[in-house]
Amino acid sequence: MRWLNQQLTISYIQTYIFAATDLGLSKSIFLGDAFHFLLTAGIAIATIVGICLLSFKFSSHKIFVPTAKKNRIYIIVLLALAIVGSTSHTWFNPSARRWDKIRPVFYTLLDNVLSNFEMGKKSDNFDEGIQSLGGIPSKEYPFWKEVENETDSLNAFKQRSLDQRPDIILLTIESLRGWTSDMRVKANCNRFPNLCKLAQGGLYFPNAHSVGFPSIEGMLGIMEGVYSFPQGILLNSYPNLRMRSISEILSDAGYYTEVLIGSDPKFDNSHIWFKKWFDYNEYNPDNENDVALANRFVERYRERPKDKPVFYHWLSRSMHVSFDLPEDMGPKPSNPDSAYIRAEAYMDSALGIIMNEIAISPRANQTLIVLTGDHSLPNDAHSRQNEKLGKVTDGNTWISLMFNGPGIAPSINRNPVSQVDIAPSILGYLHLNVSNHFMGFNLLQQDSSLSNRSTPVFAFRFGDMSMREDSTTYFFPQFSKSTSIIAYRALLEPSWDTYKPVSGYTSGKAIDLSNDERQKIVKQMQAAAKAWEYTVHTNHLMPDNKN
Repeated sequence: MRWLNQQLTISYIQTYIFAATDLGLSKSIFLGDAFHFLLTAGIAIATIVGICLLSFKFSSHKIFVPTAKKNRIYIIVLLALAIVGSTSHTWFNPSARRWDKIRPVFYTLLDNVLSNFEMGKKSDNFDEGIQSLGGIPSKEYPFWKEVENETDSLNAFKQRSLDQRPDIILLTIESLRGWTSDMRVKANCNRFPNLCKLAQGGLYFPNAHSVGFPSIEGMLGIMEGVYSFPQGILLNSYPNLRMRSISEILSDAGYYTEVLIGSDPKFDNSHIWFKKWFDYNEYNPDNENDVALANRFVERYRERPKDKPVFYHWLSRSMHVSFDLPEDMGPKPSNPDSAYIRAEAYMDSALGIIMNEIAISPRANQTLIVLTGDHSLPNDAHSRQNEKLGKVTDGNTWISLMFNGPGIAPSINRNPVSQVDIAPSILGYLHLNVSNHFMGFNLLQQDSSLSNRSTPVFAFRFGDMSMREDSTTYFFPQFSKSTSIIAYRALLEPSWDTYKPVSGYTSGKAIDLSNDERQKIVKQMQAAAKAWEYTVHTNHLMPDNKN
């Protein structure tokens, strides 16, 4: 882990050097952080200067005397401003998110220190929180599933014939909107024939969700099988967290592992993790568009080791904002909805290149294809809801999940599932019995008409959280500072305006909760978030001697 810390430090330095030469990134950093600091500092300095000026103007002794009759008006004004400012979170908008935006930076820093202290101790309802997350609270490492004689299990797997060790091709699609990519909609099958072929030929989960966003959070859920950290970006905030990814497990089982990356991983410091996770990782700016990246997959796939099964991870890019495609694709539509549909169709054609190559290969009948999204992308209606519901709404997290391969009967499971279910499902498909900390469930082990999830589906994003149970979704913005939850009836079937593939879906129907129901859900969600914070903060995901 010392190496990982060193690499992360270098990566952070590179990021800020890059920021100095990239005006767009520099502007984002300034507007996102420095502006708020300077604004708060300016207000504090202006207040001090104002008091000093008043003291010089109204006091013959150059000392501001608050009790002087002529100065009382100024004291009253200052007190009124202080009262208005300190209570603004209750009248400016009854939203913890809005208060977070307007509160002074020094208050935020103090709050972060206190939150950091609180994470180091168990909450009173720790056990309930761990159970909601699918762990065993009585264990020191509540999510660690220990397998005795693991070495024997791995060696036995390696001794199988190559035909009995399937290849795993994991396709992660940038900004995959679940409602736009719902393959139960006939028009979508016409738009995206290769997505449709995968969905109709395998086990399809149209109501899957990412653990959070941006892409580095999606990679956490897919590769490490755990939820996002409730108050920050886990892979950047906790680089020393002991974890074992699905690719590292497959490598131990004799797989050759490789990832092809469409976006520059240095932007969010994820290249350090790709180096850790894979035998080979590649990012080439010439292959940022999906067709070029698919052609590169074909090249690498044909050069694959012939004596090993392979785990290939392909990360697309063309559906990233602002949906820019190669010049030979013609001018980009001015309408963003049309631009997204065009980008998804382009991505779909790249999928066709990959799928055709696999189909003609000698390993066609020994290949599991898994397709999902790194996260979703809000439309205008979702963006307007963020202030009220937080930033883990369907618009941010609703993706698709497909498993297509030998032995998987074509079927549709409409239950909500998560990215954290991918890794345990791959292990289950391979009948590979190894120790792991994955928080999800094997979605392939029973009849697809049933849900194999016994716990809710969670998502987190900087203090916001959501919880999905069956057809009900609970949104809890700024869960540590608020008790304001909102319940929605999820639309598990395509009953929205499917003639508008991007903007047609807004949200489900709001549900009224009784006070007892509300208090029960608040306690459950806060318990889950606090228990997960404690587990991460105290590094209790897996034992040290297993790392």
